[in-house]
Amino acid sequence: QTARVKSGNDEDSDEDEEEPDTNGVDKKLTTVIHDLTESDLINLRRTIYLTIMSSATFEECAHKLSLLSIPNGRESELVNMLLECCSQERTFLRY
Repeated sequence: QTARVKSGNDEDSDEDEEEPDTNGVDKKLTTVIHDLTESDLINLRRTIYLTIMSSATFEECAHKLSLLSIPNGRESELVNMLLECCSQERTFLRY
């Protein structure tokens, strides 16, 4: 989603770039872009998955996961990914 924010007067205009003011001052339109793709969440989940699957032992896995910089509020993704990785395995792994 995008939203336009005008600096100055609140009159509607069809122009996208600059609009001349009656006082000779130019108004600039600013476009605000909101990222709704959650690409940081996808990257965090990928990093956790690769860390878990590339570890040889549970101790190495725990050490690598403790070194990850997980943003506040995203700690539950670590638990979710651990459960998902375990549920996708066809055979028993010691860790």
